[in-house]
Amino acid sequence: MKAQRDLLAPQPTTFGQIAAAVLGLVLVVVGLLGLTVNTSFDTGSSLDSDTFAGFAVNGWDLVILTAAVGLLLAISALRASWARRALRFTGLVYLVMFFAGLGSDDAFGWVPANTADDILRAVLAVFCFWAAAVSKEKRDIISRDRVVVAEDEEPARVVGPGTGHVGGPRSVTPRIDRRLPLKKHP
Repeated sequence: MKAQRDLLAPQPTTFGQIAAAVLGLVLVVVGLLGLTVNTSFDTGSSLDSDTFAGFAVNGWDLVILTAAVGLLLAISALRASWARRALRFTGLVYLVMFFAGLGSDDAFGWVPANTADDILRAVLAVFCFWAAAVSKEKRDIISRDRVVVAEDEEPARVVGPGTGHVGGPRSVTPRIDRRLPLKKHP
């Protein structure tokens, strides 16, 4: 017998999954490309940073905040609930980094910050929170629990709570014995 997850009806792809996949892949690519500019992992007063497309970057910023968070987002896009959680987490990370970098040259002494970084982090935080909110599950619990049932003569179809099948699955096609002659009315 198949696992319960295999029997569940396929769910539509949410905006949060698409946003997590696209943003995640973009962040991974930017993080890896940025490492060609600066691979310094210095912290504190010896914080070393270079400029990449107008943003102050170093190894911590590119590997942890960009590539690792992007990889988390890309992987989480496989399921809608994972994507929503990852988008909320990413939004929280960028919101904290935005406030930590305001009015200083670094955030927490290990990530460089400039005005462009602050603006980008604020925009990413707002976008991530918005994408998570927009992709919230709108179906009721009954319609989420539909399962795929395969019958002998018919292809697989969706049945279950919320599809009008009280007491279990029924055939949608009438089962009439075609061997009997049809009645003709005068």
